[in-house]
Amino acid sequence: EGVYPLIHSGRKAALFMIQDQLSRGHRITVILRALRIPSSTYYDWLKWHPKSRNRRRIKLKELVQVLWQRRKFYGYVRIAKRIRKLLKCRLSDRTIWKVMRELGIQSTMYRKRSKKPTTTTDMPQKPNLMRHLADLSEVVTTDITYIQLINQKWVYLATAYDPKARKVLAWQVGQQMTQDLAVAPIQALIHQGYTFKMVHSDMGSQYTSRLFETTLTDAHLRHSYSRKGKPADNGRIEAYHSLLKREWVRLEQINYESILDVTESIARYNTFYNHDRETNGRGACKRKSAAA
Repeated sequence: EGVYPLIHSGRKAALFMIQDQLSRGHRITVILRALRIPSSTYYDWLKWHPKSRNRRRIKLKELVQVLWQRRKFYGYVRIAKRIRKLLKCRLSDRTIWKVMRELGIQSTMYRKRSKKPTTTTDMPQKPNLMRHLADLSEVVTTDITYIQLINQKWVYLATAYDPKARKVLAWQVGQQMTQDLAVAPIQALIHQGYTFKMVHSDMGSQYTSRLFETTLTDAHLRHSYSRKGKPADNGRIEAYHSLLKREWVRLEQINYESILDVTESIARYNTFYNHDRETNGRGACKRKSAAA
């Protein structure tokens, strides 16, 4: 049996109980005697202020909570990077990992799906020109991915992507996976006067169509093709579409009632992706140096 058993339950718990008894009209001397708490200890508790280290920890927890609420797909590595930028301080990833454990929060990013549906073509393999390039600064990659509405119908997102700067350049959402949808982002770049010399795509029928090939030829653009069954040949835009779905679409999908909902959602994500997204590892450094 301890001398002062309530002390061991902690300052906050004891003060809460004391305050509760005071609100019931009991005198403080009677309460302290009943709880076997010395008056000197009680008044020391009232004067207590957290140490500077504790205050910093509290503020750090608040900041982590705010950043996580804003981007719940962020894990401790990306939250740590964001905080180092905001506070311009040295802070280990492990510290944020501990804080997130204390708060009971973690990344909500979905796992990558193991297999991607592919389009097939009987056309003979065409050359992969991008594969041999050391500099991708004048290359645009393009691809189409699928997004499901809450009514189980599908819409399709065609994207034009800068593989060096890792930025979305143009995109279009359509109700069908057509050659018109495939060519739309490239036509947008041409009309904007964007400077590039090569377009890389897979061997899907939309990208080997006469419309797509003629559009590139008329704009004096070379066409590079991924090898059949080798999505890694177009890996950077594949990675972007994967992140889009894992970080964003699967969280937002419950709101996708129409193609307009998808379009507005993709617009928000692409703005975030191009300007504000933190990456794990070296991706952010590469993106900055590429854009410089």
